[in-house]
Amino acid sequence: MADIVFGVGCSHSPLLATESEQWNLRAADDAKNPAHWYKGEIHTYDELVKLREDEHIEAQITPEVMRKRHEDNQKHLDFLGQKIKDADLDVLVIFGDDQRENILTDNSPAFLIFNGAEVPFKQTSAARMANMSPGVAVANWARVPDEDMALIGSPELANHIIYNVVQNGFDVSVSDYIAERENAEDGIGHAFGFYYHRLLNDMRDTPDMATLPIYLNTFFAPNQPPLWRCLDFGKEVGRAIRNWDADIRVGIAASGGFSHFVIEEDVDQRLIKAITEHDEDTLRAEPECNLQSGTSEIKNWVAAMGALEGTGLEFQLLDYIPCYRSMAGTGNAMCFGLWN
Repeated sequence: MADIVFGVGCSHSPLLATESEQWNLRAADDAKNPAHWYKGEIHTYDELVKLREDEHIEAQITPEVMRKRHEDNQKHLDFLGQKIKDADLDVLVIFGDDQRENILTDNSPAFLIFNGAEVPFKQTSAARMANMSPGVAVANWARVPDEDMALIGSPELANHIIYNVVQNGFDVSVSDYIAERENAEDGIGHAFGFYYHRLLNDMRDTPDMATLPIYLNTFFAPNQPPLWRCLDFGKEVGRAIRNWDADIRVGIAASGGFSHFVIEEDVDQRLIKAITEHDEDTLRAEPECNLQSGTSEIKNWVAAMGALEGTGLEFQLLDYIPCYRSMAGTGNAMCFGLWN
């Protein structure tokens, strides 16, 4: 039977691929955004500055603090990339989300499993680059390949998972290719590309490892699956993998998170503790209003947690680094972890 032998979770924020001296580029985007989620409600940037003035965030955004956090982030990324390579996997299953890269508004499923024999991994088009803000464009290198390529997919495992999760109550969407069309990318999106490029160097050191992307619609109403549903979905994915009659080594990966674009350390710590302690009650009780915008990507971690249930692997938090970039408390809380 297939054996799930490894699990990993990693943030994929543009800040991870941006020198700390340029984090202010994203802060400029934050100031223009009229709708920031914080404490379950929407606020303007100026409202956040006022709401959080007692936190003295100025101490979090000094050049020295940001530089140290950037350096620590890079060490963790390098470490996790090496751990994936050392795991000697046949397939890496990645739970990630899409932000209108491959999946547009004409058809936006809650769950989608990619079952293509090849995973298209391509550079960003000039047209899309031209529409990126400077703070996003400067970091784009970390989630695209040095040259267009096709990575090895895992269609047989994907189809086995699809059949099993459907039999157990999940009506997933399926795709075996990424179409070239206006306003969309024709290569796999950032949640997966960050793993392929920044962590795995365009798969150069793992040329025989297949990859299986699973999309969760964490971002976009009205059909965002709630946290408890993502947990249960992950469990079914894990069960399906473990009952597949194949002698292979499988890894599970979570991409994204933690709280952003406004950092909420209390939410992060509560959910990290729940993941570490297998505390499903806390996860199932978390209000959906706390899991909007980029913070919603925590659902990818909870799905991975579900998939790793029953493997005997335990979650180990490597580090949690709240990377603030403005007096409004905007930024991205980075999280790095392993299931050993």
